[in-house]
Amino acid sequence: MNPKCTLPEELRADVLTQFHGCLSLEEEKKIRGMFPQYLFFRNEYRDDGWNVSSDPVRICTCTSCGQSFEAVRGNYAKGRLHHEKCNCPECGERVEGIAASKYKYDMPSLERWIKVAVARPGKDGALLIEAGDARRVFSHDNLVGEIDWYPTKRYIFSRHGSCEWAEKVIRWGCGPYSEKELKWIETKTISDPFQPNCMGWNDYDGQYRVIGLGDALPQTDLKYSQILEYFEERVYADIDGGAAARYIVKYLGWYCIHPQIEMAVKFGLEGAVEDLISEGKKNVKLLNWNARRPEQFMRISRQEMRLFQKEELDFADLKNWKEQGGSLALGNYLDICNEIGGKNNMPMLRKCAEESGATLPAAAKYVSSLQPVCARYAVDPKRILQEWKDYLDLAKRLGYDLTEKTVAMPKNLTERHDAAAETIKVNAHQEEMKKYKKRRRQLETQYEFRLGNYCILVPVSTDEIVHEGKTLKHCVGGYAPRHIEGKTTILFLRKAKRPGRPFLTIELTTDHGKTSIKQIHGYQNERYAGAVDPGIRFGWFLETWLRWVNEGSERDREGRPILPEQTEERKSEVKTA
Repeated sequence: MNPKCTLPEELRADVLTQFHGCLSLEEEKKIRGMFPQYLFFRNEYRDDGWNVSSDPVRICTCTSCGQSFEAVRGNYAKGRLHHEKCNCPECGERVEGIAASKYKYDMPSLERWIKVAVARPGKDGALLIEAGDARRVFSHDNLVGEIDWYPTKRYIFSRHGSCEWAEKVIRWGCGPYSEKELKWIETKTISDPFQPNCMGWNDYDGQYRVIGLGDALPQTDLKYSQILEYFEERVYADIDGGAAARYIVKYLGWYCIHPQIEMAVKFGLEGAVEDLISEGKKNVKLLNWNARRPEQFMRISRQEMRLFQKEELDFADLKNWKEQGGSLALGNYLDICNEIGGKNNMPMLRKCAEESGATLPAAAKYVSSLQPVCARYAVDPKRILQEWKDYLDLAKRLGYDLTEKTVAMPKNLTERHDAAAETIKVNAHQEEMKKYKKRRRQLETQYEFRLGNYCILVPVSTDEIVHEGKTLKHCVGGYAPRHIEGKTTILFLRKAKRPGRPFLTIELTTDHGKTSIKQIHGYQNERYAGAVDPGIRFGWFLETWLRWVNEGSERDREGRPILPEQTEERKSEVKTA
């Protein structure tokens, strides 16, 4: 949201006559220094009027100081100078060497544009700002560079109000020397002269530079606006020194409406100013933008105002106090913050206090009571708060009565927390096993198998899969949740005489109704010396088992697998029975 133009209509008539549409020599000099600086060099032949020397002389021209000089040994960089950095021997500025012979006459590839706002004092204490695009172009006849100025926005700021004019093209000229016809249109609000553009290859964030502001402000009604102090403190930008920033013009527009911005900056409320100029957010629940005194502006008492200054608090602290501290006085709020290890822990304390039904002072006292008696073994209050918050969450899930003080704020917090966590774990495991029971029966019917000294078993629980991974030192434990949910299938290949001892782990996959082994691994995934691929070592067993699975997993009346090699007569007997 932009500030409105508040300058009375009768004062707008002759404002545009104060703008000249061109730059002074001092302004042009400052803008010239904002561009990249070059040291052009070229070869010229001496001509004294009688003779022309056969040996060319290297002539250098610096765009920073505007001096041209003959290059002699020691006063320019040795070796290849084109596109290399060096210091100008005349002014000492850091410049980039450019060979003029490598460019056409008008050097279009060296053309550069920057966005600038020029500040000047106006009549009757007003501040004038003209914003636009500055272009620097070179030619072989002008290696210092020519600065062109194209204004697009004009502003006035004074004790009477502010106003903005935007350039509008009425008619484009025709012919090589004609110019476009312009008209300046009043706008209803004060907006930044340049809008961000995140489209295309050249992103622009809306920042621009201001020149002449530091010299013009003391001569205007805005000398107490604190604009230079605000940008230096908030965004670490020395805008009077040429640093780029956004919202400079909007700051001045809001200051003309709310001079309380001066108080806000002086008393450390730069965050409130940032909300105002960037989003138009006034935070009226915290601040009174019509107040004349600092304590009235911040809606606090004089005593709290003195304490606010003494503790060097800022807008974030004021906001946290009002939002997190409730009806607490500022002194009590700061005492509680010190008790719980800082203001950053206050949101967690407030949440714990709300869930336990305690006041903030009582909650802070409870956290302090959990500290060891000996200060040498003191614990970070944030750890205690986090454990208390976790305990309260677990207690709510278990249906504990948190209105009971001994339940909401137990003396043995760590023990109660661990007990609640274990209860949650047991309940979750029981619920998980209840859902897995039906799937496990289906897997046992389809896959459990025994042949010779080996057998295929189905995992009973997630703990068994995790134990398998820890024993065999591979990563099958991470597959346990997916197996329980049916997203994959994990089976165990064990020795028949020791079915409880981990041996090999199998992961199955099914494609177009055909089951196959996705991976099979034993100890350390067979990454030790002398290891043999289990798919090869137990191929005779796995092939028989997979053939049996893919043919329907048939069993006899006693539940024993009917192998594919068995006779058709036995199969028919089983079917008849």
